[in-house]
Amino acid sequence: MRCVAPPWSSGRSASSSDGSGLGARSNRLDLDDPIAVSLAVYKAFRTAEVDVALYGGLALAAYGEPRETKDADFAVAGQDGAAGVARLAQAGLTTILAFDRVRFGGTLLSRITLVEGGGAVGLNTVDLVEPRSSRFARAALGRAVEGVLRGEPIRVLSPEDFVLFKVLSTRERDLEDAATVVRALGPDLDRAFIEQEARALAVEILDHDVIGRLARVQGLA
Repeated sequence: MRCVAPPWSSGRSASSSDGSGLGARSNRLDLDDPIAVSLAVYKAFRTAEVDVALYGGLALAAYGEPRETKDADFAVAGQDGAAGVARLAQAGLTTILAFDRVRFGGTLLSRITLVEGGGAVGLNTVDLVEPRSSRFARAALGRAVEGVLRGEPIRVLSPEDFVLFKVLSTRERDLEDAATVVRALGPDLDRAFIEQEARALAVEILDHDVIGRLARVQGLA
């Protein structure tokens, strides 16, 4: 599989209020700032030696066509919501577990609400997204690429795995997100790898239409 680094991996940051990852009005963590939240969550997991990779709207902005996003989404493997809450609490973040490992298509989703307290202001959510294929979940994390966001290191799902995660999801918007990455990267995207992994996932997750959803992504692209 070819490796395409996020465009901001050179250190060019996504837009922010002050470039620091903190709110402009104080030195507290601004929970309304998705970049600041993503960096704080990533640091909390990495400090606990838990492997995660950025997913969701910020990863889409790196590879495809940016769309507005507020929350922080991370790919995980073998990490449930209760464990996620514990990791974030160790980092001083105040959290509420909304739901834990709920099945959405070919993924398991845990949602954690971040609330004011412990030096944070505002409200936000963190989604931990795990493919229902443990093999693919571990492999995708192993293939994650290194990036830099607001001067801080962060690992991001590869664009190929980003597309596959979107295929494993359930919403129409997920297919549109995946299609923007296919269009934006064109020949730099390893389509043969995506199709190979999709065939394997179709065998591993029999109750989710992996092949059909990938075909729809290709049609939209």
